[in-house]
Amino acid sequence: MGRRDDVVAAVRAGDRAGFGALAEAYRHELHVHCYRMLGSYTDAEDMVQETLLRAWRRRETFEGRATLRAWLYRIATNACLDLLSGPARAREVAAGAGSEPGSPLADVPWLQPYPDRLLDLAAQGEPDAVTVARETIELAYLAAIQHLPPRQRAVLILRDVAG
Repeated sequence: MGRRDDVVAAVRAGDRAGFGALAEAYRHELHVHCYRMLGSYTDAEDMVQETLLRAWRRRETFEGRATLRAWLYRIATNACLDLLSGPARAREVAAGAGSEPGSPLADVPWLQPYPDRLLDLAAQGEPDAVTVARETIELAYLAAIQHLPPRQRAVLILRDVAG
């Protein structure tokens, strides 16, 4: 049995500890992905929890045709799209209190910065990958992509993730 078969068997087995260990390896990058989609650190935390819960509940659907990482990203993207399409998330673009009119932050009042202590975790690898990772978490970039429709935002972000 190959590595991929081992992962499929572990995910589908219903072993909470085994599933948790496999999924935990992707927690931080899923958080960054959800943060890019939503522009909110706290909403991203909630969506990572929702992603892992959905993955656990639907673990029998994991067939191993794609990697566990790709499967989790698909679940995370769909969770974010569900949140963005819900009535509670129907945000109006308005000037935030204390922001200068016309600044990117004024146009996206829910935008929260990514904590500095976590930026280094988000930006690991080759120097060019580190630069791209840091730039795609910057507030100006996030403010700009928040104006895209949710599905177009997802395509742009997943293009960065998948290359």
